[in-house]
Amino acid sequence: MSSSETSASAFSSSDTAALERQTETEHPVTFEQIWNENHSKKSVDWIRENSYKRVCLQFPDDYLPHSNAISVALKQLLSPEEVKVFILADTTYGSCCVDEIAAAHVDADSVIHFGNACRSRASRLPVLYLYPELPLDVGLLLEKLQSLREESKERQVCVYLDIGYQHIYDEQLKKQLTEALEPKNLLLELFPPIEADSTASKEPSDLERICIFIGADNQRFANLSLTALAAVQWHIYDGASGSLSSKNPLTAQFIRRRYFHIEKCKDAQTLGLIVATLSAEGYLDVVARLQSMAKGRGIKTQLISVGRINPAKLANFLEIDCFVLIGCPFNNMYDSKEYYKPIVSVFEAEMALNPAWHMRYPEAYVTDFKQLLPEGRSFLPFNAADIPENDVSLVSGRLRGAVNDSLETAGDPASLALATQAKMALMTTDTGLSFEDRTWQGLDPALGQTEPAQLQQGLSGIPINYTHQ
Repeated sequence: MSSSETSASAFSSSDTAALERQTETEHPVTFEQIWNENHSKKSVDWIRENSYKRVCLQFPDDYLPHSNAISVALKQLLSPEEVKVFILADTTYGSCCVDEIAAAHVDADSVIHFGNACRSRASRLPVLYLYPELPLDVGLLLEKLQSLREESKERQVCVYLDIGYQHIYDEQLKKQLTEALEPKNLLLELFPPIEADSTASKEPSDLERICIFIGADNQRFANLSLTALAAVQWHIYDGASGSLSSKNPLTAQFIRRRYFHIEKCKDAQTLGLIVATLSAEGYLDVVARLQSMAKGRGIKTQLISVGRINPAKLANFLEIDCFVLIGCPFNNMYDSKEYYKPIVSVFEAEMALNPAWHMRYPEAYVTDFKQLLPEGRSFLPFNAADIPENDVSLVSGRLRGAVNDSLETAGDPASLALATQAKMALMTTDTGLSFEDRTWQGLDPALGQTEPAQLQQGLSGIPINYTHQ
């Protein structure tokens, strides 16, 4: 491959990239697991009770082989005069989010969402969530949990059912789990929860907690384990393999890496706000809040919307020192090892920009950005007057913040630029090129700067025999 081809491939995807892209599922699903009598009855009842006429079926990538069969099955249950059915695929940001923008292109009045769902509150259309129904050997589950009986005694045990196992949720299962584990208190919950409000497991308790996730080691487990109240130990029971394992997500290495990114966010002169959702309620309020806090610290911001992000896309923004990903709860804990600049979540940007979080260690990570707004549980008011006047970066060791008189008299241009950054008196550009400094700024029409071209007679006739030949 030539150097030019290599350079081009870094900033564009191949023709087969969409077909070769890995799907977001942990285990393959069958048609019967994602569409059975329960799913069809629930869908038809929901459509008829609400008199919907134009329904979109949204599928993740791994469900697409079954999408047409499901659409045909639903049409057979509903007459063509009763409802129009459309298939949505290739969502803009993530398959867990409801793609209201794509649904609006066909003037849909409702969406049926299949598979993994963050359950972010949609702002435009009503949504019905349908989860797969995966098989689970309850007898084997109870047998495996026998090994946790000793550590569960005199403690609170919270058992979470992943989306594939929520169909087995009932009081009988809770009774069986209680008999197997013999805890002081047992909670059986769904994740994601049916309702967006707080669940019982988020209520503080004097008892130590043991948490068990019945599902796979996936993004949902990571989100749940980071946002739930502190637990002595987390366990994962994989229903597909029947294995039980232990895992604690909040390790010292994870904490160090995230706090390093928070410090890089504090050091930034320009923040890139990546909007990775257009349907989650409150995203515009979060954008305004981040812009206000950054302005209070003398940090410039740029608003970016690029669909699904990748290193090649973000490498185009050379002047941006740190990116803030504004997405749904399942899409904002990004591992930015492959990226040229760090990517932080809204919560980490809040900790970096809001002085109210200074020296305050959170009980749990916040992945739902609505909880950082005034009505949220983790809201802390921002006051620019509380920003430290002399703040030293833990990464570079350099001073950031308000004007220092001794630096002004010293006449050191580099130090002066750092000292006056908060007052927007001087901004350095050593972290990247500004738009004006770029060697290529796009196509320039040069209107009025060139002479008009002379009109000439072109080719006429048909390609096999032009008139002038």
